[in-house]
Amino acid sequence: MTDDARSEHLSDPVPYTTGERVFGPPGGTFDPDWAATALRSHRPDLTHADSVRLVERAWELLRENGLRDAALADAVAATLTPDDRRLADTVAAVATETARFYLDR
Repeated sequence: MTDDARSEHLSDPVPYTTGERVFGPPGGTFDPDWAATALRSHRPDLTHADSVRLVERAWELLRENGLRDAALADAVAATLTPDDRRLADTVAAVATETARFYLDR
């Protein structure tokens, strides 16, 4: 196969939430390992355990208080040190994207 033919078969990168995943229907079991993997794709400096802890906390805030996007980032930031705002924004973005895929279908 030539390089031109091979490039025709490759598609543009798609968001991590695109495609089939191992989730049940809305209201099924949340998989923090899957969300933590998505978080680590944006923040590879985090350990898996820290990623799981952060997405579990964000998911808890999202489900209990209906928070998403900036409001969720504010709530996550309140649990971190002040210099971790960018981390809170990333965690909130992953949790919000997961909710859109997982809950809003």
